[in-house]
Amino acid sequence: MRKSIVIAAVLTLLVNIVSTVAAAGPTNPFGDVPAKHWSYAAVNQLKQDGIIDGDGQGTFGGDRTVTRYEMAQMIARAIWNAEKANAENKVLIDKLSAEFTSELTSLGVRVATLEKKSDKITVSGFLHLSDQVWDNSGSFAGHTATTGDTPHPNDGHYPAVGIDLYVNYKINDKWQVKIENEAVRDFRTGGFWTRIPNGDGTYTTIDGTVSGSQRYDQMYAEGLVGATTVKAGRFDYGAAYGLMVTPGRKGINGVQFAVGDQNRTTLTYGYFRQGWTGNATNPYLISNKADNRYAAIEFDAPIAKDLNVKTAYHNLATDGSDTSIVSDNINLWEVGVDKMIGKKLNLFATYGESDANSQNKAYMAGITYGRADLNAPGSYFVTARYLNAEAKASIAPDNYWVSKYDWGLKGPELTSQIIIDKNVDIFLWAASLKPTDGVHTGKLNTVKLGVDFYF
Repeated sequence: MRKSIVIAAVLTLLVNIVSTVAAAGPTNPFGDVPAKHWSYAAVNQLKQDGIIDGDGQGTFGGDRTVTRYEMAQMIARAIWNAEKANAENKVLIDKLSAEFTSELTSLGVRVATLEKKSDKITVSGFLHLSDQVWDNSGSFAGHTATTGDTPHPNDGHYPAVGIDLYVNYKINDKWQVKIENEAVRDFRTGGFWTRIPNGDGTYTTIDGTVSGSQRYDQMYAEGLVGATTVKAGRFDYGAAYGLMVTPGRKGINGVQFAVGDQNRTTLTYGYFRQGWTGNATNPYLISNKADNRYAAIEFDAPIAKDLNVKTAYHNLATDGSDTSIVSDNINLWEVGVDKMIGKKLNLFATYGESDANSQNKAYMAGITYGRADLNAPGSYFVTARYLNAEAKASIAPDNYWVSKYDWGLKGPELTSQIIIDKNVDIFLWAASLKPTDGVHTGKLNTVKLGVDFYF
């Protein structure tokens, strides 16, 4: 459910106003609505259809008449819940609004103004409760914190609660501004935490620091210029099947141009994020010392019924001051396909390379069954895949706090989401990955389980 913060404030204000009027006595500055007035039947219909909910001030029953003020308050509730109304109910709401315009105005001109404002501002998001457990071996053992997975040293588990807030502001019919703000609290300390890059490839972990983890992960404008969709600012980014860059990095500071619907071409240019602000990237490819200038082009197209192909080319360039990365000009590419079988089964496979001299190949293949719908309790999906991303092949082929891409990772992964109630899910993610570089040994074994509450 999406609600304007401003409207919530007005609801509280109106409750206070009604309480004040009731306490003042039976004085009625607005007059009564006649007992046989058509508005009673209209409001009753809206109540029966769930558009007006609650039985506080301003409701009526039997032959009791109400004031025009009380009727206006109920109409205001209907206006605020108009998103739930069908076409017939919307006609009733419009008719009632016209009949009681002066009373609605007496409640405050803000009522009409704020309803228009609510069309411009929407707030949504989700709260998540989770725990992630590690049981690593070999080179991965006791290495969790230093690989960027948790603020806690060594292996074990990381319980956390976090919230993602998304605010959209509609500028006009073509443009809007979007902001995401994410904050995560550590269950053990009750505080926020973050890892701060020191500028030399190392990090400082600050446990219990509030300011470090409260950050705007996305801030950008999005709109149409002719038939081209344009993004400008800091935005999340994932290309093709996510083998080279998976979504969730909040990674691009720049611009993006996308043209086409089924056959879609996307151009992206700007800076790929430097340092670590959430999930890790490959330090062989992304510098922590110099700016990472980034350019990419993608092509997505159906080549047959229920068969799609996606390709992507990426270029990363720095000023040459960081000798720890593979090159000051790095190219990566990916090509893959996916095929729907029936309505629930999807097969996918993708392959890519970087232009590093060694450990430069990556591939991924898997299967997804089902489809999770937040409005359909009991719906679910399960994805099983095999990932092989060599040490210098991919920027970030994963989005679940695994990291150590510079060792290379290969092995099975499982993801699942089950809708247990409307807008409530349980999610599971598990992986058992080995290094590919021939230097490191052991396994990175991890399971993450959580619950999301969407609003």
